[in-house]
Amino acid sequence: MSDEPLQVEETPGTKPKTTRRTILVAGVLLVLVFLMVLPVFSTLQPAYYERYPGLHVRMDNWRASTHARIACVGCHVNPGAAGFLTFAARSIPAFYSQLLQGPKDTNLLGVPDRRACQKCHTAYRQVSAQGDLLIPHRAHVEVLKVNCVVCHKNLVHSANSVGFNKPEMSACLDSCHDGTKATNLCVKCHTRKTTPESHSQPNWLQIHSTQVNSVDCGACHAWTPDFCNECHVKRPASHKGNWKKEHQYEAKKRGDGCLVCHGGVKFCKKCHD
Repeated sequence: MSDEPLQVEETPGTKPKTTRRTILVAGVLLVLVFLMVLPVFSTLQPAYYERYPGLHVRMDNWRASTHARIACVGCHVNPGAAGFLTFAARSIPAFYSQLLQGPKDTNLLGVPDRRACQKCHTAYRQVSAQGDLLIPHRAHVEVLKVNCVVCHKNLVHSANSVGFNKPEMSACLDSCHDGTKATNLCVKCHTRKTTPESHSQPNWLQIHSTQVNSVDCGACHAWTPDFCNECHVKRPASHKGNWKKEHQYEAKKRGDGCLVCHGGVKFCKKCHD
């Protein structure tokens, strides 16, 4: 019996078939990876959003802001692997939807989460930079879990009604500080404003209309153009039921106070000739 090693003959063509299959699988995998990476990479580029006609102004505002140094991923993707995977899962269908159907608002980046803001904004300011407002950021962010964009709405991508990118008072009042959900007392937020002594006079509601030419009402009340209407478009609580018959007695108590709303004695003469 020979001591020579047994030679196994290879079937002709075995290696080439295996090689071709491996190359094919590798090629398919590379294509799939490319088709997944391209959307994620593209949707993080500012130039990607230039194809949206309605975003041109918003992108210009971003470039003019201090956040222009921050890439899209810095704000619109939450920190950590989970945040990036969540973004990727959303960006891939959004990218191909835009290619096939054109730009749609539903395919835009979502608003930043407070965790993204906290990557850079690590300090909790208590008072505004000008010192005129009390802003306990820790209470809002850590205790109440308020998302930053609730107060800092459109901070980067659009100017507000006053022309600069900072929170407006109306946003605070509409979102939380309505007197019920949170306090609406001026002195709770404004460090340089106190209620004028004149406002505490018993007859202030009757005489306040005579003060508009001597007092700058807008210093406190200019935050909304409809401030006066909040009272002047509503009937007083007393003006209901049998008010038409009983108003004469109240008129004697108030004196000229009725004329503040009813425009002088001519109003009364419409009925009382």
